[in-house]
Amino acid sequence: MICSARVSGIGSWCPAGGHHSLHYVVTFATVSYNVLAQSFVRRDRYPLSEPEALDATRRHALLLQRLEGLDADLLCLQELEPATNDAVRARLQASHHAAYAPRADRPDGLAILARRARFDWLGHDVLRFAPDGTVDGGPALIAHLSIDETPIHVVCAHLPWEPESTPSAQHRGHRQMLELIAHRDATAPRDTWIFAGDFNAVSTGIVLAAALDNDMAESCREQRPWDTCAINGRPRKIDYLLYSTGRLNPKPGLLPRLSRDSVLPSLTEPSDHLPLHVDFELTSEVTA
Repeated sequence: MICSARVSGIGSWCPAGGHHSLHYVVTFATVSYNVLAQSFVRRDRYPLSEPEALDATRRHALLLQRLEGLDADLLCLQELEPATNDAVRARLQASHHAAYAPRADRPDGLAILARRARFDWLGHDVLRFAPDGTVDGGPALIAHLSIDETPIHVVCAHLPWEPESTPSAQHRGHRQMLELIAHRDATAPRDTWIFAGDFNAVSTGIVLAAALDNDMAESCREQRPWDTCAINGRPRKIDYLLYSTGRLNPKPGLLPRLSRDSVLPSLTEPSDHLPLHVDFELTSEVTA
């Protein structure tokens, strides 16, 4: 007998007489979100946004409201400035574990927040990417979690942009993705991994290929629409939630359709990116 239950974060057992197989499903809502550091907000960069949409105080309040409204079990945030991180942690610390990794060469950083009722927090690490000459490579934040006694390692990263024509050996985003793969393989190759973040790369480029060719899968491949930002009137997908192939069952959420006329940030969206939401299902089978 095989029984299944789809309950967010709570396993459900289906008993039967004698020996039988138990099918146990646990779901956790995951969001990757580039929140747009206020330090990068300039009127000349966002000429179509209303002045109120770029105001620091208003954006800060709207962002906190937006994050709380997402009700995510797992939040992976990019471009989070220290003061904003403090405010987010204060707002969510009762419900979520949290870790933060600032960048050495920029005023922002990365954060991972995991709901206490869903996950056991086993610690976190910061992987420093190899420098590009004298330029700091930046961090990747890695949280080590456990859910239903299954270890899950969550990477939050903000990879640098390069033109698609850049050769792979010189492409910093490609090199950093390979560093993440190498770190996974050197530390816990048999465990489940999630790579979240703004990868500044299209789905057909070499950055995503480096992950997809090394046992990572794209959770939103069937999602339509799927563009996550609209900078300079150009809708595109550059934000991702990748996962260890075959380890999880992804259920991507809905995204509003972006067009060349879409304006971000706006009075309802505090960032130039949309939050990317995926419900991941983890399935276990036990013979009793």
